Amino acid sequence: MKVLKIAAIVVGAVALAATGVGLAAGFSLGATLGAIGGVAGAIGLSGFAATAFTGLIASAALYTLGQGLSLVEGLFPKPSQGGSQTKWKADPYAGLPYAMGRTLVSGNIVYRRGHGPSNKFQTFVTVLGICTAASIDTSFYNKTTVGFDAGGNAIGTYRNQIYQRTQLGACPEPSALVPPIDQPTGWTSAHKLSGMSAVMTTLAYDAKDKDGLTAEPAPGWIGHWAKVYDPRLDSTYPGGSGPCRAFLEDTYVWSENPHLHALTWTLGRYQNGKRVAGIGGSKFVDRAKITGVDVASFVEGANLDDARGWTIGGQIVTRPDTLWNSLKLMLQAGGAQPALIGGVITAINRAPRVSLATITRDDIVGKCSFAGTQRRRARINGIIPSYRSEAHDWEIVPADIVQVADFVALDGDERTQDATYQLVQDVHQVSQLAIYDIYDAREAGPGTIPLKPWWLNYKVGDCVTFEPEDDLSIKVLITGRAIEAQSGVVTYTVAGETDGKHAYALGQTGVAPPIASLVYDESVPAPGAEEWTLVGATIADNGAQLPILSLTGAVGIPSADAVVFDFRPYDPAQSAGDGWRGASIDSPTTTHKEFSGVTPGTQYQVGVRYRMRGVTGDRLILGPVTAGSFEAPIKPGAPNSVSLPISGTASTPIAGGGGTTWKTLWSQSAVLSGPGSITAIATLQQSFPDGDKTWNARLMIDGEIVSSGGGQKTADSVALSGEIDRPGGTYVISLQSATDESVSAGNRFVTILRFYGE
Repeated sequence: MKVLKIAAIVVGAVALAATGVGLAAGFSLGATLGAIGGVAGAIGLSGFAATAFTGLIASAALYTLGQGLSLVEGLFPKPSQGGSQTKWKADPYAGLPYAMGRTLVSGNIVYRRGHGPSNKFQTFVTVLGICTAASIDTSFYNKTTVGFDAGGNAIGTYRNQIYQRTQLGACPEPSALVPPIDQPTGWTSAHKLSGMSAVMTTLAYDAKDKDGLTAEPAPGWIGHWAKVYDPRLDSTYPGGSGPCRAFLEDTYVWSENPHLHALTWTLGRYQNGKRVAGIGGSKFVDRAKITGVDVASFVEGANLDDARGWTIGGQIVTRPDTLWNSLKLMLQAGGAQPALIGGVITAINRAPRVSLATITRDDIVGKCSFAGTQRRRARINGIIPSYRSEAHDWEIVPADIVQVADFVALDGDERTQDATYQLVQDVHQVSQLAIYDIYDAREAGPGTIPLKPWWLNYKVGDCVTFEPEDDLSIKVLITGRAIEAQSGVVTYTVAGETDGKHAYALGQTGVAPPIASLVYDESVPAPGAEEWTLVGATIADNGAQLPILSLTGAVGIPSADAVVFDFRPYDPAQSAGDGWRGASIDSPTTTHKEFSGVTPGTQYQVGVRYRMRGVTGDRLILGPVTAGSFEAPIKPGAPNSVSLPISGTASTPIAGGGGTTWKTLWSQSAVLSGPGSITAIATLQQSFPDGDKTWNARLMIDGEIVSSGGGQKTADSVALSGEIDRPGGTYVISLQSATDESVSAGNRFVTILRFYGE
């Protein structure tokens, strides 16, 4: 049955090429090579180079190319039919994704299972790409970058909500992906997914958590994907040097070179000796000789890509995309087209070429034809090229129109074509490729030239000069070649080749489309001076009078989501942004704020800022004002028995030790000259940058706790006081805290009083 199918395609292709019916019906290179792709799929393309019928198909295809290649009909490959690479999907009938270069993919879900108490957890396994990836660099959920710790738990906003494990797709993988939390049923150590880069994602749902997940966050992953064979790094290839070897995937290297990806796809991707992707258009002999693929043409193209800075990035799928169309997409990114010539796949590259010979009337056998121009429909003068843009969340977007002004003037109007360059991710590259396509759509020709047998020495892609008459001469590119077996006549199909197009095309710079977004003023104004009032004051605490700064007012911007306060000792020499400490983020409904832990009789300034949409605005600076005085209490029953107080302050931030580790924030010795009591009064400023956290504070005299406090909520300011009776001697007073690691202690102020009885 396969033989009959192949024969039918061969006959159909040859008939169309020979009669010209195919041209009249819109038959084109794209259609012909699509037929070749069908044949390739039917026979598996394993060693097809030795078969005779492939040469026939190649001749038919290239003959058609020469007769009437149309830009609109045949120059552009079809876009991938696998859907958007940025959409996370579960399609049991989809082919495997094949990602190239550096790009973002969302992959195909191959496993999903609810598990845990009340199905709290949902675990997904997503295949990102077939073949071993070089790296998986960045994870996105709902277009937000998410990092993960060594245990697979998300860091930051999605902590305890998203868990992730990844694999690069070694063949074989040493072990299956290990669930980061709980154990979903149906997933075992046998599920290794060898040879596939993949991600296991577990989502945790908690109805009691007001900030928990309510839906599946859309994921995406940026990586350096499939590795490739580079003959230039292969010591067994002429001119190559290195350990890279064809068909040995473990020796492949990562690259974003379009021709190297096209070459590797043409050779085929193999795992455990089986072709899992790619054409497989070659047999190898002791891994040193490749047949069925013109490797030199791909190496030439790879060198051109490097010189031009052209790269490839994006994804195709193993089905429904055809093998041949996928190859065309890869070569399109490198400004080339594939051709099947005499059973050998070659890359037809765009590059300046020297004419190798001149065809004169003496070389021509029979009737030849050559069109001075292509059809009007094909002669476009502008292209709107679409490409994949990282700045636009890796979607396909149109760049600015690319035109040749001289052609527009010559044509008298604009003739524009939309074109998608699916595996191109650079706006300048896509503009350069579009110029090439415009020129190729307008080159003179096509033509067919029957020649004497010695013209067999030139191949498709070579340039010759066509000079059938003394006053007619044009440089042409050989686009096809057919050989008549009985007579030995060689028939070229040719098209004009303009030398100047190369420099013009490569000099183009593209303009990316603007990024669509809501436009609003992100600036946040400073509070008005009339909105807040600052005074120095005192507050009563256990009979003592403590100095504070008192701030009253109201937020003057209705859309503010927070107000930020801080203070500093006044120094007329410091700049507006220096010396601020004790910052706290409060509700926008705050109307009163007190700052304790200040030194009595000292001048201070207070800063007020508003926050909107996460942006903190400029600071209103109030003051200086003088902090209130300190007045020690008189111990009942012992009038005038208090000695002069001992006071101390400190402001260097000290981070918490984890909630159970006590750290000394301040300590001081006090001497009782005789029996009496020691009273200590302390204030402490704390900073909670991550919101509510556990904190504890205590005031100790002679190793005994005389006052303590603590909680799980934000406490910017803490006041502690206590006393103890002791005989005469020297005693240590200390202020200590045990808080979460994210909480830090700031300003602290301690006063020690000594009382003596009568």
